[in-house]
Amino acid sequence: MQSVHNLQAGSFAVPQGDKGVEDMTQLEELHQGIVLQNIRKRFERGLIYTYIGSILVSVNPYKMYNIYGTEQVLQYEGKALGENPPHLFAIVNIAVSKLRDAKLNQCIIISGESGSGKTEATKLILRYLAAINRKHTATQQILEATPLLESFGNAKTVRNDNSSRFGKFVEIFLEDRLISGAITSQYLLEKSRIVFQANNERNYHIFYEMLAGLPGHQKRKFFLQEAETYFYLNQGGNCEIPGKADAEDFHRLLTSMEALHFSLDDQNSIFRILSSILHLGNVYFEKYEIDYQEVASVVSAREIRVVAELLQISPECLQKAVTFKVTETLREKILTPLTVDSAMDARDAIAKILYSLLFNWITERINRRIYPKQKALSIAILDIYGFEDLGFNSFEQLCINYANEYIQFFFNKIVFKEEQEEYIREQIEWREIPFNDNQPCIDLIAQRPY
Repeated sequence: MQSVHNLQAGSFAVPQGDKGVEDMTQLEELHQGIVLQNIRKRFERGLIYTYIGSILVSVNPYKMYNIYGTEQVLQYEGKALGENPPHLFAIVNIAVSKLRDAKLNQCIIISGESGSGKTEATKLILRYLAAINRKHTATQQILEATPLLESFGNAKTVRNDNSSRFGKFVEIFLEDRLISGAITSQYLLEKSRIVFQANNERNYHIFYEMLAGLPGHQKRKFFLQEAETYFYLNQGGNCEIPGKADAEDFHRLLTSMEALHFSLDDQNSIFRILSSILHLGNVYFEKYEIDYQEVASVVSAREIRVVAELLQISPECLQKAVTFKVTETLREKILTPLTVDSAMDARDAIAKILYSLLFNWITERINRRIYPKQKALSIAILDIYGFEDLGFNSFEQLCINYANEYIQFFFNKIVFKEEQEEYIREQIEWREIPFNDNQPCIDLIAQRPY
């Protein structure tokens, strides 16, 4: 794969005009080199958006441009595609117009590799819909849900300081062009991150924000210390992100929770569960032998007591859960001692399921608060986190990459297959455009083994 930055300037004939071609379906030549050259030319002039028909190509500048204010909202609202320069707002406006005129649900798909700006694009789409919606209570609550889900679902990776580690499908419901509610579906939460982070990466933002922002008396209540003292937080080597104020983000999070009617008891329950996960990560084991068999024994009994108190369960039951495997038969339960490695796996499994259930509960609470009161048409936003090829790729990463491959298949189908089949049906003279069909890759993963 070539990138905009490493493409040599003189490789291909540069498209005509100082700003390149706004819609690349108008290029006289069409191949990968000329497409990248056109995108690069526009990017160097501060133009990060380019069309391919009704598809918008965006290049992440890694800084915010002043092109998303009220002036731009008014410029694109109600205008046809191509009437103004390429812009994210133009795509959202077309979705709104089609929903209103055709009375059909619309969907905006955001795809790209990790760090390409998908999360920011989703927030900008919501901002545009809120702006044309004027003032409405549901609109503000939908906007407040964004920082809440970011804190619990985003993390620092080697490629991106605010990488979404879950996929989301957000349906925004409109009645007479007014937002009446929303439903967020989340999937593929990266649960492995809760217990392991690679070098120069962090766990989910919420842990560091909580430790930086909770007042002292609450930290004492939950037996909390600094982030560096927790195994589930210190594996990446650095618990801070330059330019990110975790304490300020925590107070912003509390504001969002209040706007979405999370009570103080709800908030305390959330922080109690998060604290229990951190303490659980500091439960360590040592091995000893019984009848020539390796058995795990808990070293940090204090952490077991703390976790049990926070979760309001029996310390003995918790210790048994991380050191024994339970096999149920018709007549009895058989307890089999775990090895140290198996005990650590059991500990990590509890931490992952606790966080996953908490994330699901928060999403459901948000949905109940902003759920539409009656049936309405919707504009959906699919934001799937990006394709990655890491040094070590887990099964979770395989699922993520498979989802990305399927989205690429969808683009191939719309842009190439269906268009070219239509040309053949209408007997239009044209030159076939070759493309990489990823159907074999999808079949390899998805089909049942013979």
